[in-house]
Amino acid sequence: MIPGGAEVLLANSLAPGGLNEFAENHLAFFMGPSYLLDRVDKNVTIHHLNYKGVSDILRLVKRINKIIIAHKIDIVHSHLNPAGLYTYLATPKAVKHIHTLHTTYSMDKETSRARLWAEKYLFLLKKDANVILLSDFIKADFLKAIPFKGKSFVLNNFIPDEFFNIKTQDYNPQKKELRLIALGTLKPLKNFEYLIEVFKHLKNENISLDIYGEGDKLPYEQSIKKLGVKVRMMGHVKNITEIIGAYDLFIMPSKFEGFPLSVFEAMAAGLPVMLSDILPLRSIVKEHAVYFKLDDEKAAALKLKDIYYGKTAINDQSSKAKQYALTTATKEKYIKELLNIYDSI
Repeated sequence: MIPGGAEVLLANSLAPGGLNEFAENHLAFFMGPSYLLDRVDKNVTIHHLNYKGVSDILRLVKRINKIIIAHKIDIVHSHLNPAGLYTYLATPKAVKHIHTLHTTYSMDKETSRARLWAEKYLFLLKKDANVILLSDFIKADFLKAIPFKGKSFVLNNFIPDEFFNIKTQDYNPQKKELRLIALGTLKPLKNFEYLIEVFKHLKNENISLDIYGEGDKLPYEQSIKKLGVKVRMMGHVKNITEIIGAYDLFIMPSKFEGFPLSVFEAMAAGLPVMLSDILPLRSIVKEHAVYFKLDDEKAAALKLKDIYYGKTAINDQSSKAKQYALTTATKEKYIKELLNIYDSI
């Protein structure tokens, strides 16, 4: 399984200096192992559930239930589908359960209809359901889609403190080079193939793109070779903090998002960001980005040319975005508000 933003968030929250400073924590994950376990505080107890698929549901639910009872768990916090449903079914009535939804509910095209149906009718429509949404927009979207009767909370994701200490340089159009970075799992919703198409219109400019992320690089590399564009597939990098400062601009072409950590990592590092013009991103990042449409490759390329030639100033934007990230997505703020949510349920 390739970890995404939800798994990264969970690992970061259980890293030294996180939740383990306030409570005894147990981490149970469906499939693994994962390199993210290296981030987790050594005092967190790890449970490998070795989930094998739909036919394994009964064993999985029983295993989770045994863990909860054996360790006298007070609060169970799940992330992603189907973990929310299975964990809800496994949690005794005397124990509180809360689930974080990491996507904009109405835009979720990845989860199967069967899973969404089961999650809705066996979990989300229950009066004792508790959910955390990543932004006010995502909460409004969720409550419009689901006649929810439980408790709902808004809690932004956070990024590790070290991103705020990265040194980046202001972009200087005089150097006649613009280096872009994109981050994300190589899957359709991230829409990296669109960026490759955009770069068809930038062949005569010294503008390049490096895409970092886990997944099958081959289809992308074939398109890059066929089109002859200045794009490279860099694969997975373990510590993005070591390389992000070498770039001039962060770009994200996603079709839909929840609360993308990579955007706030870039903003915290002082890197200007250019994002797909979709409501979830506008609602979270606000005026701190350059936005581009997903149905006009030439227009997106023109926006990059305007940055390259200095017609669109991005340095002021990046300094304001860094301050915005500092007030929105720090670990200290996240842990404090999460503990308040736990208290309230």
